[in-house]
Amino acid sequence: MAALDGRLRGAALRALDPRDPFRAVQEVKGLGPFAAELVVRGANAPDALPQHEPRLTVKLEELYGPDRTVAGISKSWTPFRTWAAVHLRTLREQRTHDISGHHNTSNR
Repeated sequence: MAALDGRLRGAALRALDPRDPFRAVQEVKGLGPFAAELVVRGANAPDALPQHEPRLTVKLEELYGPDRTVAGISKSWTPFRTWAAVHLRTLREQRTHDISGHHNTSNR
């Protein structure tokens, strides 16, 4: 029903402040923080920074060390934080194959 009444339209989600689309999507029963981030990314919101992607956090720790936060690191990525995060997650997947299941244990 949320899709039919326009609450999940890409244009509507992109028009919100970058922090707000996640909240709007989570108003749909059954969609939590991680799912909301996927929906917002699918809506092509360029600056919606994911906060619930554990693999992104691990990748950032590898690159920047464990003492930095995703929010702090990503400030310089504005207004393209969504796509910077996607790029970093893609690099990690190419190396680890965490999602595809084709693990190469020598590259972890």
